[in-house]
Amino acid sequence: MTHTIPLAATTCLLMSAALEAAPAPIVVSADGPFRSLEQARDEVRRVKAVGALPAGALSVEVQKGVYPLDKPFELTAADAGTAECPITYRAQAGAEVRLVGGREVTNFAPVTDPEVLARLDETARGHVLQADLKALGITDYGKQDWNTGKGVAGLELFFQDRPMTLARWPNDGFTPIVDMASPVVKNGRGQDMCKEGWIVYEGDRPSRWIGEKDGWVHGYWYHDWSDQRHPIESIDPEKHVLKVKPPYHYYGYRKDRWFYGFNLLCELDSPGEWYLDREAGLLYFWPPGEAGNVTAGHPTVSGAETLIAMKDASHVTVRGFTLEACRGTAVTISGGTGNRVAGCVIRNVGAWAARLGSGTANGVLGCDITDTGLGGVYLEGGDRKTLTPAGLYAENNHIYHYSRWSRMYQAGVQCNGVGNRVAHNLIHDAPHQAIGFAGNDHVFEYNEIHSVCHESNDAGAVYSGCNWSYRNNVFQYNYMHHVTGFRGKGCVGVYLDDILSGHVISNNVFWKVTRAAFIGGGRDNIVENNVFVDCTPALHIDARGMGTYNYGATTSQPPKLKEMPYQDSPWKDRYPQLVGMLEDEPEKPKNNRVAHNICVGGRWDEVSPQAKPLTIFESNLLDGDPLFVDAAKQDFRLTPESPAFQLGFKAIPVEKIGLYQDELRASWPVQHEPLPNQEPARAKKANPPKHTAIRVAPGSITIDGEPDDWPRDAATALRCAEAACGTPSKYISTAWAAFDGAALYLLVVNPLDPAKPPKTAGAWGEVDAMELAFRNPVQSKSLCYTNPIFNLRGFPDGKTESVCDAGATTEQARQLGAAVQYAARIADGCWTAEWRISLDAAGIDPAVAKELPFNLNIRRIADNSWMVWTTTGGAIWEVDYAGLIVLNK
Repeated sequence: MTHTIPLAATTCLLMSAALEAAPAPIVVSADGPFRSLEQARDEVRRVKAVGALPAGALSVEVQKGVYPLDKPFELTAADAGTAECPITYRAQAGAEVRLVGGREVTNFAPVTDPEVLARLDETARGHVLQADLKALGITDYGKQDWNTGKGVAGLELFFQDRPMTLARWPNDGFTPIVDMASPVVKNGRGQDMCKEGWIVYEGDRPSRWIGEKDGWVHGYWYHDWSDQRHPIESIDPEKHVLKVKPPYHYYGYRKDRWFYGFNLLCELDSPGEWYLDREAGLLYFWPPGEAGNVTAGHPTVSGAETLIAMKDASHVTVRGFTLEACRGTAVTISGGTGNRVAGCVIRNVGAWAARLGSGTANGVLGCDITDTGLGGVYLEGGDRKTLTPAGLYAENNHIYHYSRWSRMYQAGVQCNGVGNRVAHNLIHDAPHQAIGFAGNDHVFEYNEIHSVCHESNDAGAVYSGCNWSYRNNVFQYNYMHHVTGFRGKGCVGVYLDDILSGHVISNNVFWKVTRAAFIGGGRDNIVENNVFVDCTPALHIDARGMGTYNYGATTSQPPKLKEMPYQDSPWKDRYPQLVGMLEDEPEKPKNNRVAHNICVGGRWDEVSPQAKPLTIFESNLLDGDPLFVDAAKQDFRLTPESPAFQLGFKAIPVEKIGLYQDELRASWPVQHEPLPNQEPARAKKANPPKHTAIRVAPGSITIDGEPDDWPRDAATALRCAEAACGTPSKYISTAWAAFDGAALYLLVVNPLDPAKPPKTAGAWGEVDAMELAFRNPVQSKSLCYTNPIFNLRGFPDGKTESVCDAGATTEQARQLGAAVQYAARIADGCWTAEWRISLDAAGIDPAVAKELPFNLNIRRIADNSWMVWTTTGGAIWEVDYAGLIVLNK
């Protein structure tokens, strides 16, 4: 039986309430109606004080209305339910019940101050309104600790239930840093940086900011994963130099980064922007829509720090409310057990939607979370030294449009400690991480993630790193798609950063994710039974710990590990690989296991030469059609006939991934779409360059580096005369193609600098070389991905290699390399190379293919040049944007 304390709302107050009949009589005070959550809570306390809680559930029901909160509704151990009789504070079924931490602004009027009007853009005058907050009794505007990494915004403005934009320029995106005016020094990695924030800006717009009371800038000053806000110290309009006030950015500054200005009255020039004069207490706002109807949008400024705070309460559920307009975190739970935030809409808050610290079996489920200043749900619990799990959870939540204020490292779900679970969430539309984790034995499963990391590149949709004591975190049964980074330049799917070790990436589906599974120098990781579709690449493993800058392998990492009792039980029993790790060349990426994965389209791997022999590869399906149910409609389940099953692949229950409908889900159905790809549109060449291969008889050309048996004409030569990057060369290489009906032949003649012989010792990029790329133009209609691009390299000393950089799998590259004949010689002021390439080894049917997408690149060390046949706007091997070799039939 459920016992209810109903509360009705009239003029934003809670009205009458009474306890229903219970097994034992419970008397409701006759002094008057319950007008607040606190009064209802106190009545529950009174019921508990006179006797044991009745069997079944006890609930406080709040009827339709808007309930302002100027301080948090607090629940303590005195308010605990029991496992047999949990207590629920809930919105009336079907009613919108809003707990609001802000104040509605009701005194907007036209701007009349001539000085203010003069500062406004001409197009904004007549649209911008002002409100006197002091006249409304609002005088606390929050701290301006905006230059701290996790500082919150303080007072914010919401209109039509959406956050408005603090006046800024540009209104969207960023403006570039074209140079630095401060001295250039070297950082700890030997890279150029500037310690002082004296930036050279583009154009004249920042000169308008001179005279602003409190102008700020927000930028990515050195790394694209580390942002910071700075107050403006000075602007020199003649030199185009803007100086920021210290403290300066930790990583320093450099040119070719990006920033924008904000908190600028003069930039209040578009609907939805606002500005607060903190000295005068005047709020300026250009409301979307008609300015005369501003009150209809209920303009509200945030006020209360927190809306609901539970401390040491247990078996309490908060359900069905809309929680909004606070400056900090909406709901905090610390201690206790069995507490839930369920089926709520949490929006327009300054920090996190919910933060759960300590306690056990507390969770957030079925909530819609959006427009938070920091992240979504923060879970932190469990004892790491004893490996005691907390069992905290975030489940079945829709989390999107978060990290409004602090853009980096504010995850949709942050999961720290031991033994917590993140499951069945839909997380999307964010500048940085979907999930961040630290600690041990967490499980991340059945989540759908897309359109995150859209303001950063060296970033992970799922991220952790830099601590060997973090172990056995499992990322399984998830669907991740459309994760390609800022401006489409690439980021990471699951990022095990800086020699993180001992984790599991299994049974996931990745579609259109760059570097989907990323092992950054760690060991003992497992990548197993995943499906990778159009990922570039699917797998990355490096050996960064073996380099000069070894990412703490011999410095910071061992002390972190020694903070934990890793050589004692239960650590040594759960993680036996840790026991002797420090004595087993810990800087090396040993014993990573990559097994039973499927990779189609995109590119399979980006595994460093040092890491590859230390990695266990087993039964991965990298070639051919895996027989998806319907790849064109993104149904990546396998048909029973799939060859992957013969290699040990296990079916992934994709139908269980994502949100599910139940009585605690805040809304249903849930609509969402991936964000558009930020990569600038790149059109294929309308008239790509073409080179017709000379038709020759089989065996008429001998591959020996001698050009004497080539029927060639200088007028028809393919010329590598365009600079891909670096310094343009005055030495132009020429090439000819030939075709014998089965194989493609190439002759490449590379002029040499008489004073500088070709360099032959060193790694790729550090020696003279040539590189060619091509692919099969005939696409299989049964596949959703394009044919691989093959990438061959040749060197002056006669060596050649077939590499995977352009997307071919290891086996595809190996097969082609085995079928290639190559020879080179250095003579007569040139180094000359000849190729014979079996088209059949590249999966090309010469009887069907008429033109091969193709490009040729020459690396010349003497003048530090990279010269190509034709530039692509990207990598030289992106042959769909290059030229064509015509096969003369």
